[in-house]
Amino acid sequence: MYSLNENKSLRELSQILGFENVQTDANIERIVFDSRIARKGDLFIPLKGKNYDAEIYVEEVLKKGASVITKQKIFGSSIVVDDVYSSLLDICANKLIKNKGKVIFITGSYGKTTIKDMLKSLLGDKCHASKDNENNEFGIPFTILSMPKNTEYLVVECGARNIGDFDLISEKLYCDVFILTAIASNHLSTFKNIENISKTKLKLKECLKDKDNFVDGREIKNKNIFEKNKGIIQRTLTLLSIDKDLKEFIFTPTAGRGNVIKLHGSEIIDQTYNAHPDTVIATAMEEDSNNTILVLGDMAELGEDENKKHENVLNHLADFQIFLTGKIFKEVSKKIFNKNLNFFENKQDFPKNYLIKQLKAGKKVYFKGSRSSKMETYLELLIND
Repeated sequence: MYSLNENKSLRELSQILGFENVQTDANIERIVFDSRIARKGDLFIPLKGKNYDAEIYVEEVLKKGASVITKQKIFGSSIVVDDVYSSLLDICANKLIKNKGKVIFITGSYGKTTIKDMLKSLLGDKCHASKDNENNEFGIPFTILSMPKNTEYLVVECGARNIGDFDLISEKLYCDVFILTAIASNHLSTFKNIENISKTKLKLKECLKDKDNFVDGREIKNKNIFEKNKGIIQRTLTLLSIDKDLKEFIFTPTAGRGNVIKLHGSEIIDQTYNAHPDTVIATAMEEDSNNTILVLGDMAELGEDENKKHENVLNHLADFQIFLTGKIFKEVSKKIFNKNLNFFENKQDFPKNYLIKQLKAGKKVYFKGSRSSKMETYLELLIND
């Protein structure tokens, strides 16, 4: 449930937002973004996305007895504002101030969710964190507004796909610690170059109350991904004045982010959630090339030199037996002479029987690819055999 964590009237909220134009006051018990569930005591906030604008439901919601925030000149149980999203962030900022817990923002080209999950695991029930995939311009306020009362630590995963995605957020919200996991050439179709990626993500540094509370993952030099992540976590805990030894810390990744599946007496390493050349190389190189078979799908949104980056991955992993799929890998593999490379087009020619045989012989199978490659569908062919 989304809420302010305290009872407020619509008029009181309008004073916080700086738009004192409420004609019909009402008590606000919860916040909703879905017009279908709106009822008396709710505040409906109409979001606008690329292909939709919930402003069209404002009058319908008012008829249900709910209150609204709107940019339309509809007066009644409403707050008429200049910009709905800006006002949404103002509501979030007010809730952060009232809650008084420590706020941690996380961004980066990869590794955000793992760092978030590791922090949540360590901080326990007193920590509220972003749900899976709720890290865009709407997911950030969703995380804040779903934060329970008396939360001691709020961990917010922040994703960006466009230049300027964090501009308004950095102006409106604050954090006690800001973590940057890494900068890499992701989403180049929208960012155009890595400089824009860096500039956009580092914009969140402006949210820091204390500019020294910046954890820069790029400064932690460790080829082992888990050890590097532990380094990020250790620095974060220190800034939060939490004394905890991570030497014996055991973390179980969520599905698709490095979890291990026991099957046929061996292991499947599930890295299917997403992929970037840096993480493919780093995580695969942690495995024994003599005892691990790689199943790799295309990596998306790498820009004009995507073929070169795919080729570079294959050169780094030349000692492994690799099964490839996807249009980019298909093209690239034709130019590389390596007897360890194999290509499959779809589910029909996926080497299921061969991989099952290798699992039974004690070899591991590692899966990784971008979301668009849907590598989990191939992994499921093994599991559900």
